[in-house]
Amino acid sequence: MQGATGEQVVVSGINRGLLKKGSIALLVLIVLGALVLFSTPARYYFRAEQGGLSLCKGRLWGFIGSAVEGYGHIPVAAPEARELVGKAYDTVEEALSELRPIVERAAKEGLAAVAEQEKALAEAYRTVLPNVQGALLLGVTDYETRADAMARWMEVVTGKAGSRRTH
Repeated sequence: MQGATGEQVVVSGINRGLLKKGSIALLVLIVLGALVLFSTPARYYFRAEQGGLSLCKGRLWGFIGSAVEGYGHIPVAAPEARELVGKAYDTVEEALSELRPIVERAAKEGLAAVAEQEKALAEAYRTVLPNVQGALLLGVTDYETRADAMARWMEVVTGKAGSRRTH
């Protein structure tokens, strides 16, 4: 009898039965969590990042996910594209097919907005380009990249192929 001889008896503050039940409950929760995680289908969703969007694949409503290869950064400035952030899709193509018309419309509107300015620049470059090409022909090498870029840009803006000269 330890209590009778005046010695102190150390009593555990933890109920061992409760500890055992809590451990079993925690183990059951971990197993159920793993089952839920792996039984939920992977979904695709857009995330706003770096002035654009990234397409991600994830489970559990996007809590666990990663960027889809090739679509880690999609440069998009259209405000309508931000409405797609967080929306779940079943496939990559379903997600991209919803983004595609938004980007296409924004690109068309942007190109139409600068078309008149490009025409004015094309008229100015029409007189500059022959001089740059002539300088290259005469041995001035500082303009190689500039002449090539200007000639390609003129082809796109004016719609005339073959205006570039190769030496």
